[in-house]
Amino acid sequence: MPSPWFPVLILLIVSIAFAVLTRRAAQRIGGSPNRFGADDTAHDFVGRVYRIGGGVLSLFLIVRAVWPGETDMAAGLIPVLVHPAVAWFGLVTMVMGSAVILAAQVGIGASWRIGLDQERTGLVTTGLFAWSRNPTFLGMVAVVLGALLVVPTAVTAVALAAAWIAFSVQIRMEEEHLGRMHGAAYDRYHVMVPRWIGLRRSSGTAPAIDGNAVDRG
Repeated sequence: MPSPWFPVLILLIVSIAFAVLTRRAAQRIGGSPNRFGADDTAHDFVGRVYRIGGGVLSLFLIVRAVWPGETDMAAGLIPVLVHPAVAWFGLVTMVMGSAVILAAQVGIGASWRIGLDQERTGLVTTGLFAWSRNPTFLGMVAVVLGALLVVPTAVTAVALAAAWIAFSVQIRMEEEHLGRMHGAAYDRYHVMVPRWIGLRRSSGTAPAIDGNAVDRG
C-alpha cells in the first residue's frame, strides 16, 4: 500500500500552488479574486461548505497518516475498496485532478474568480475550457474521488458526496450568472461544450465572443 502521507503531500502541493496562482491573479486584477462572503446567501453558504469541507478532509488525512489503522476503523472502513491497486489508482487520480485544477487556473488568466463576480469578466472558451465548461470543478471532484480510493472510509465517501452537491449547485449558479453576463455568446458556448467533460456537440472552434470578452490568459 502507498504511504498514508502521499495524499497529504498532494493536497499540500496543490494548495500552495493554488495560493500562489491566486495571488498572481489578485495582482493582475488589483484585488482578491475571492468573491465568497459571510452573508446568509446560497452563494456564500457554498463558500463555507468549501472551506469547512476542505479543512475537515485535510485534517482527517493528516490524522489518518499518523494513526492509519485506528483512524480507518473509526472512520468506517469500506473493505471492498481496500486494495493496493485501488489505492495507487486513487493517488494517480488525485495527481491528475490537481494538474487539471492548476492548468484551468492558469488558462483562465485574469478572469479567474473564486465565486461569482458582479463585474464583467472575460468568457474563456479555449484550452481546457474547450472540453469542459467547468474544468476546475472537474479537477476538484477527481481529487476528492482519489482521496476516497486511497482512504476508503465513510468519512471520505461523505466528503465526496458533499463536494459533488456543492459543486453542482455552484456550477448551476455560475451558468445562470454567465448567461446573464454574456448573453448569446455564453448560450452558444453552453450548447457546444459539456458541463463536465466530453467532445464538442458541433464542429468548429469555440464560439466567437464580441469585443474583448475572451480572455486568453
